Amino acid sequence: MDFNMSMVRGDTLTFGVELKDENGALFTQDLESAYFTCKSSYDAEETIFQKDLTFGISKVAPGQYVVRVAPTDTEGIEAGKYYYDFEIGVNSDKFTVLKG
Repeated sequence: MDFNMSMVRGDTLTFGVELKDENGALFTQDLESAYFTCKSSYDAEETIFQKDLTFGISKVAPGQYVVRVAPTDTEGIEAGKYYYDFEIGVNSDKFTVLKG
């Protein structure tokens, strides 16, 4: 799903992601991986910052996760437009569930 978001450089950004299965029920299986990645462009190799399940992405309930971008992640970058995606891994599969 494409979704554009905005934030203020140097501020905290926190948002929730709710994952559902093909029947619309909350996804109860734990994720093997989750990455929220910000880059300067879609095809850039270098990341501006990345959050994962060990730092910045927290499970708060079955199928519900919170992503936290800290002020230090963005305070040193120039104002502008950036590319991001949120990728999850489960059952050895990978899915990009959010991008913008």
